[in-house]
Amino acid sequence: MDRTWIGKLVAASCAALCTASAWAVTPVNADFQTILDGRSTQTAVWRYADNPKIFVFDFPGLALQGRTFNRVTQLSEQQISEPYPRVLTTDELTKYIEALRRTQADFAFGHDILVAELVQFFNLALRDKVDLFPEEIGLRDFLVEQGLIREWRGFYQAMEPGAVVLSIPQPQEKQAAEPRITGGARTAILLHEMAHGEYYTSPYYASYCKRFWSETLTDNQREAFKKFLSKYNYSVAGEDLLVNEMQAYLMFTPDQASFNARKLGVSDAELAAMREAFRKGKPPTKLPLNF
Repeated sequence: MDRTWIGKLVAASCAALCTASAWAVTPVNADFQTILDGRSTQTAVWRYADNPKIFVFDFPGLALQGRTFNRVTQLSEQQISEPYPRVLTTDELTKYIEALRRTQADFAFGHDILVAELVQFFNLALRDKVDLFPEEIGLRDFLVEQGLIREWRGFYQAMEPGAVVLSIPQPQEKQAAEPRITGGARTAILLHEMAHGEYYTSPYYASYCKRFWSETLTDNQREAFKKFLSKYNYSVAGEDLLVNEMQAYLMFTPDQASFNARKLGVSDAELAAMREAFRKGKPPTKLPLNF
């Protein structure tokens, strides 16, 4: 079966549903390979066939992806110095990203957000009267249309708080304001974000990862992950985020430029041993554990 051809066909039909509304598109059910092979010049939305709680936004450009998800990712994963959770204004977000020597396009190459986190984001933005990008408003409207959230008495309420929204970019050549995304990079990004989706939506898999973190990894290995993640501006105060990122980087990031033994601060042999220990425990997931 030519999965590449099927992926292109499904993505094209998905894109054809787009209208003037930001994300007026019906999600298409698809397996991992079909999502990976899908090609479209417009934003497509997939619903993962093996786990219907996972939605994947597939963007034709990194800046478009960034304007949709960077601000909520900053709130959910990187907000460290604020005295209380709040949504950054556009000016604050711009300065924050510039301080990291990043842009809207390369602030993050993929995203993973729980519906519960998105509801918090939209309610905080509403509370503080933060003007959002049209793409963020389009995301909110999509969630309402899909019955994942609802507006109730002036604020938003999660109807499927445990569902998760992921985002990935299409392959693209290097552009003036956007880096190149190869087919291999798309594979790594999708696999990494799917691992987060698995962690969020499968309590058995999440429990396995938490036990692996606390019982299999050594103190030094846990500290290595904390240092690695802090370098990439993750908030390392919460253990759940640490565990989630650990499993996604350790087992589901087959891109040496993004994650390797040197970046983690361990030897190649030690990294290989950690991966083998993770596999040996037989984690309850259908995601591929070999790369």
